[in-house]
Amino acid sequence: MPDTAFARRNAEKVLWLPQYVLGDLVTRVVPRRPGTWVVGSAYGVHDGARALVEELVERGRAAEVTWLARTPQEAADARALGVRALRHGSLAAFRAATRAAVVVLTHGYGDASRFGTGGALVVQLWHGSPLKRMHLDSPAAMRLPLLGDAPPVPALLGAMYRRGGARIGLLPVSSPTVAPLMASALGADPERVEVLGEPRADVLFRGTEQERRDAARARLEASVGDLGGRRVVLLAPTWRDGAADPVVPTQAEWAAVESWLAAHDAVLVVRPHPLAVGDWSHRSDAVRLLDSALEPEVMRVLWATDAVVSDYSSVVIDAAVTGVPLVFLAPDLEDYTRRHGLYEPYAATTAGRVERTWAQALDRLSDTWVGAPGRDEALRHTRALADRYHQRRDGRAAARVVDRVDALLGRPATAPVGPVRGTAFFESFHGRNVSCNPAAIDRELARVAPDVQRYWSVSRDDVEVPAGATAVRVGSPEWLAARDRADLLVLNDWIEDGWRPRREQFVLQTWHGTPLKRIALGRRDRTPRLFAAVVKQSTRWSAMLAQNPFAARALRRSYAVARPMWTLGYPRNDVVVTSSGEDVRARLGVTTPRVVLYAPTWRDDALDGPDPLDAVALADRLGPGWTVLARGHARTLGLRAEVGADRVLDVTGYPDVSDLLALADVLVTDYSSVMFDFSATGRPMVFHVADAEHYEREVRGFAWDLGERAPGPLVRSVEEVADAVARADDPDERARWAERYARWRADFNALDDGHAAERVVRRLLDVGALPRR
Repeated sequence: MPDTAFARRNAEKVLWLPQYVLGDLVTRVVPRRPGTWVVGSAYGVHDGARALVEELVERGRAAEVTWLARTPQEAADARALGVRALRHGSLAAFRAATRAAVVVLTHGYGDASRFGTGGALVVQLWHGSPLKRMHLDSPAAMRLPLLGDAPPVPALLGAMYRRGGARIGLLPVSSPTVAPLMASALGADPERVEVLGEPRADVLFRGTEQERRDAARARLEASVGDLGGRRVVLLAPTWRDGAADPVVPTQAEWAAVESWLAAHDAVLVVRPHPLAVGDWSHRSDAVRLLDSALEPEVMRVLWATDAVVSDYSSVVIDAAVTGVPLVFLAPDLEDYTRRHGLYEPYAATTAGRVERTWAQALDRLSDTWVGAPGRDEALRHTRALADRYHQRRDGRAAARVVDRVDALLGRPATAPVGPVRGTAFFESFHGRNVSCNPAAIDRELARVAPDVQRYWSVSRDDVEVPAGATAVRVGSPEWLAARDRADLLVLNDWIEDGWRPRREQFVLQTWHGTPLKRIALGRRDRTPRLFAAVVKQSTRWSAMLAQNPFAARALRRSYAVARPMWTLGYPRNDVVVTSSGEDVRARLGVTTPRVVLYAPTWRDDALDGPDPLDAVALADRLGPGWTVLARGHARTLGLRAEVGADRVLDVTGYPDVSDLLALADVLVTDYSSVMFDFSATGRPMVFHVADAEHYEREVRGFAWDLGERAPGPLVRSVEEVADAVARADDPDERARWAERYARWRADFNALDDGHAAERVVRRLLDVGALPRR
């Protein structure tokens, strides 16, 4: 059976269940030591694991690292890097794994210690970007010997894989294209899959192109012998789960290959998968074997190639960076797709060119060789593939991973690499003001990276921008130029025109609230046109910010977000929990001791209609000790409050609602997301829901029943609102809502601690959204 290799390994995992349980018990009682790393890799001291250790050694942190080695040679290689090595599978290795703060893997938990990872920060580096389906996504991976894929087997194995995936604390990937695939395949939390680049690929981006080519050529010849100045075609088929490789040429095909190589003054370098099954014994001066025992890291020789022939291997994704023609030879496409599966139709990956025989593959090589008519088209396809799969091309992925691990563990950054420079472009509510999450991120970025050039999108000339920033008017040539050349864009709403970012630009969509009401694809009135518009939006974003886990799930569904979701808290709420609001009080001229903020949501069906609550009547009923601040939604022009009315201020035009939330003693709202922001203060809230049934049935609808979770009273009339506001600080009233409020804050405000902007800017720097020089 072609799937016996997977089945055998799955059987071993099932038999190890008692040891997993015992290991979990041990890790519950053994404390982990801060600043310690255990590293293991199925292929030895190579690829991403090696790159990560080298980065730690370069930072002077070699003493923190223990490598778990399977062979004496691997132990010697690890010690040569300057780190401690222990024998994999030994009691000492198990003890090291149970005590380490960080456990690094490249394949599976067996790389380090299968039974000692509970409670550690598990960093899964993986070993390539997948074209073929893997693990949870592949039928071939859900089998056991004898039982095959009988009904209980996939469920059991799926539960095991998901349990392991849930333990992954960081999974760095090369691009947003790869992120959802890896999360799905390994069962990892999508928020733990981050586009930091692959440490294993750093070697592809270091030095000038000529330096890369020279180093790769020298390394290749050290393994396969002198190439005599000839061009190189690399053949690199994937593993077929224990089945024989149909890409292996027949004797007649080898003769044709030899003839083609002679005619084109080329050498074929064959790199079978290390686990491949098949007869790759053919040798000649023109056909060389790149033995994985001599050259474990194929990445290090890719720049020496002039063309690559492969099938479903991740090698083609890596080789695309070098800009050479890619030839896809897949004799078993239908069978492989049925057994294993591919993440997208093969024609989409190959631009419709799939060769089924060696004769076709050789014709394709001829058509794309230097000076051939099909070369330009082939190179365009190569560049497009590289753009899709490689977002980080600065050779600093290992550095970003170490920085990110340190950040997750609360350790200060250890590798300053010079000042942060570049250009950042900010826009809030389509330029109507400077506010919300973009404004808070701008403040923090200006503090930690003053050399960054900052632009603010404004819809009017009277919009005041932060000190040191440059205002650019929406639609102007200066605005278009600033947006096009920015390294980083921070937005909190839709991109209204057809603009699309360049591959190297980073677009952070912060959004503007945790959504109780249904939005985008969650709306009942969604249409195919809306679906297309939403997908067009979300595919432009490099990452999306969420205030809390509920918001992360809701926004991911509502916007079909396939890119990373950063659940870091809302930067706009930093001021809500740290400011007394007294400066805003003075700015607004508020003289009463108490302030209530009335902030309803936007009503799609009544933009120009009456407000749900009469703010003037509310002020009259509350009496002289209260001022009512009436705040319309950002999409409205204003409330219908009389600006001159006693103790009523229409603050719809005030730039940032966060300042008003910091000032208010009580919030009155309906279904607005400000409820999730104000609750960070722990102060009383009153919910005016006079049109709840209509809003639920006819307008938007809700993610869940507000009445079942609200940490304050739901009322319907202005009289009831006034009464609830007046009683809000009564000890009995506070006690009535205390338990609900505590649950609410645990669910929605755990990350609103005054440091969200710091976390977001740190993450932006970690992922290389701005260049360092």
